[in-house]
Amino acid sequence: MLLAIWAAAFVLLWVDLDWLHAAASTALGLLVVLSLLDARRETWLVVGLIAALGGLLLLFGGDPGQILHGLDRSLVFAALLPTLSLTRAVARGMRSVRVAQHRIATLPLRWAGIGLLFGAHAFGSVLTTGAFALMSAVVPDDAPEPTRRAAALATLRGMNTVALFSPFLVGFAVAYTYLPDVPVWQVFALGGALAAAGHAIALALFARPLSIEGVRAGLGCLAPIALPMGGAAALVVIASQLLPVSTLGAVLVVMPALAVLHFAVRPHRAVPVLTETRDAMGRLGDDLAVVSAAMILGTLAETAPPIREAVAPWIAAHLPPWAAFGVTSGSMIAFALVGMHPMITGTVMMAAFAGSGLAIADLPLMLAMLFGWGLGSMNSISSLSLITAAQMFRVRPLGLAFGPNLLFTLVFGLLTTAVLTALNAELAG
Repeated sequence: MLLAIWAAAFVLLWVDLDWLHAAASTALGLLVVLSLLDARRETWLVVGLIAALGGLLLLFGGDPGQILHGLDRSLVFAALLPTLSLTRAVARGMRSVRVAQHRIATLPLRWAGIGLLFGAHAFGSVLTTGAFALMSAVVPDDAPEPTRRAAALATLRGMNTVALFSPFLVGFAVAYTYLPDVPVWQVFALGGALAAAGHAIALALFARPLSIEGVRAGLGCLAPIALPMGGAAALVVIASQLLPVSTLGAVLVVMPALAVLHFAVRPHRAVPVLTETRDAMGRLGDDLAVVSAAMILGTLAETAPPIREAVAPWIAAHLPPWAAFGVTSGSMIAFALVGMHPMITGTVMMAAFAGSGLAIADLPLMLAMLFGWGLGSMNSISSLSLITAAQMFRVRPLGLAFGPNLLFTLVFGLLTTAVLTALNAELAG
């Protein structure tokens, strides 16, 4: 069923067919319901909370017809998630990835944290949470718990800052459903610059004594993957400009095409990659359930009287535009700390600001959401990132959620908010 929905979503990139929208949305709703029958407890908790919030919106005048519209907006994720699984399977088997991983593993101990930070960032930009498996493999099995915890924290800092610019994360897709007119190259440029600033902050806070030699060695580990990953990102940008599709549509077109090219050059890789992709698609039910539920909630919130007639006007009357960015990312992170996935808070905040009439430019608002998504997931015990890191490095999740990364989040957040506020003043006047 997921394969059929994937195909339908791809067709809808090029042809707008009402009957196909309705059929694919209905099929996705059925798939979500079936997925919940075998979902993890964490998924039930998140979806249950979203359902409760959605029920309140419906109780206070929300339009039930928006539920199907929310599923229709979720179709892109039904295509994106399998595409990312295919991309991950291809990348994991590339020789350049293995060489980079080996270089990080052979760094001197005093530079290990730098290598993990940079490596997780590079791998995470395409492999997403698969970066944790690669980075945990470079830590010795007999390493003491404090060493494994420090390694997990460094990997989380590297992996989750990719949310600021990577088109291969779900947060990027959610942001573009609300702000589709932002040029992707602007997100890459600003998000990449902020991520680099975040790395500088991380090095200043945790890589002491810091040396240029150590930074150079850490960056040198990434040389084998710079060309393939940079080339893929460049092709996404070019496709988004030349083809009559959105940025997400460009990802859906470019990445499978690159996979086909990979198979043409290395035909022996086709079977293992497709097998791994098929297995990964069988595990996507939980993710699809959460993202579809969140999109339904966000769609309900856009038209629900409590948001349209109370929250949005209150924001317009009382919240200065410069505060929008700190409120967006800050609320996402704050609620994430108590277990609410940033996807929930982020979709509601986007719906509220979209109808507020504030002088807010799309680009800084998108980056505020992406920052809240990435850094909120880094510190949330309900996020896949933190749970995976805890499993891979064999440490307690709470020790990762409430620890040194909170200081990093605070310092990085203050800088990011200042940058986005200044940018908005320039763009929105």
